[in-house]
Amino acid sequence: MSIYLSYGIILALIGRCWVLSATDIDQIQRHNIKLLSEQLNRGWRAFCDAPVDEGVMSLFQGIHPSDGRLHVMTITNQSVELPVRSLSQLKDFDINTERKTLIYVNAFHTNDSYFSVQEHLILLQTSRRDLNVIVVDFARNVEQLYYAVRHHLSVHGYFIYKLLNSLTDAGIKPEDITLAGHSVGANIAALGAQLYAKGSKQLVNQLIAIDPATMCRTSDILVKQGLATRVVVIHGEGDVYGVRVPLGNVDIYPNGVGFFPRRKLQPGCESKICSHMYPFVLFMEALIEGVMIPATKCESWAKFRLADCNFKNTLNIGLVYPADAKGLYFCLTQPNPPFTYMEHGLRYKSRQEANSLDKTSV
Repeated sequence: MSIYLSYGIILALIGRCWVLSATDIDQIQRHNIKLLSEQLNRGWRAFCDAPVDEGVMSLFQGIHPSDGRLHVMTITNQSVELPVRSLSQLKDFDINTERKTLIYVNAFHTNDSYFSVQEHLILLQTSRRDLNVIVVDFARNVEQLYYAVRHHLSVHGYFIYKLLNSLTDAGIKPEDITLAGHSVGANIAALGAQLYAKGSKQLVNQLIAIDPATMCRTSDILVKQGLATRVVVIHGEGDVYGVRVPLGNVDIYPNGVGFFPRRKLQPGCESKICSHMYPFVLFMEALIEGVMIPATKCESWAKFRLADCNFKNTLNIGLVYPADAKGLYFCLTQPNPPFTYMEHGLRYKSRQEANSLDKTSV
């Protein structure tokens, strides 16, 4: 794009703003947000193609990559929010080289509800002081989510790469780092891991991708083996939001959803977006509450239903996985917390049996 064309676009936008009143602009922005929220419920394709007015959206704070936020902990157990450009300040916070480090990448907008991502992540930081927990928040609202999937994926991935460099320069070992992310955040985390591996010739220990988003373009599905020493994928929806196919060294399919096409919704869910959020809540329950959510290795959901699995090869959803874990893993979970059936979730039950167990589980 030539400098003259760019200058012309800027002048056109300024000229338009002179014609539109402040009330008009606010009304257009409200329509943008309403439209994006409605289209998100239909899936990524509809969301990415939503006919929003980007010219007006660009006038509001929150859509630029630098508007993302870092959440780090002080030594007095307080979560502090910093602009993403404040990487140099990380050394002033409670980052201990003797601990394992979890970098969680959020790039999925949720309303304040039971599934509120931000509330869960702050609780994770304050409860797991045995870890260095750094939260990178690229999408606290629907506008940021839109720009993340449409325009900013590569910039966000580059920031994760810079964050990894800053931590390793400060003495954190790559083998002590886990990158995790849900939905769009899983793909951003994957890109950051890829750039770090290419630039440093080292791999971080783990990439945990929670129902990686199918995105606007299939080329933006970036989760794959080889980006970390171990890549774990926890699937959740597998239809319009999450990727169905196995992508990692370990792929976990709670309740078979995302693997078996006829199973569309997770327990307790009435929408696909709820099913997309469900594995995030499983992951948070495991990390925050210390709840064991076991899964067993099996060739397929059909084999799992027949109990034709290797029940000696099991793992728990969380941060620690057996060194020999590889392949597909399945389990059953509940519609409400605590979500785990414990060891009972390793064997398939009919709906009637599962309902009966729901009433007796504690």
